[in-house]
Amino acid sequence: MDKMKWNETKILIKSDLNRLGNINKWNSIKYLINNASFKITFWFRIGSYLQSHKGFIYKILYMFVLLIHKHNQYLTGIQLPFGTKIGKGLCFSHFSCIVINRNCVIGSNCTIFQGVTIGSVRGPKGGTPIIGNNVVICAGAKIIGKVNIGNNVIIGAGAVVVNDISDNSVAVGIPAKTISKNGKINTEYYQIN
Repeated sequence: MDKMKWNETKILIKSDLNRLGNINKWNSIKYLINNASFKITFWFRIGSYLQSHKGFIYKILYMFVLLIHKHNQYLTGIQLPFGTKIGKGLCFSHFSCIVINRNCVIGSNCTIFQGVTIGSVRGPKGGTPIIGNNVVICAGAKIIGKVNIGNNVIIGAGAVVVNDISDNSVAVGIPAKTISKNGKINTEYYQIN
């Protein structure tokens, strides 16, 4: 695992917080206490930073943060392992029953709703998903195996993605199929300026 820099971690934390609205530094503590999305992403970012460093102090802090993160995972129902490669601006619009595989890659400004699974498949065709930037994954969607999801994509509620989805798509169904190329227009509704 590459060693994360503290400035990079601060940028990631700030971008996750900014996805929730125009937040100033004085009320960010309120969001850390009361907002499930920011609570889980904050401790995920801190834990990922600490995990990438060696040394006694880092390990002690890591164990403390791991306990907090595990508690928050239990409370929110979001399984988000430290070290997962996730770009800035991660947002959980609703929580509960969300499982994210440690080896997947998620781009910037991803919005994830409740009941989502981003998981792996084993065997010769196995692997984990690679998800682009500005992707919205709606309630109950499953993204399984070695698939590539492009940029500006919406995965509809209950969809099961087992094949690649190209940029600017809206995909629905089991298995998911592209029904529209209006993904870029529709994902803009989920972005905070």
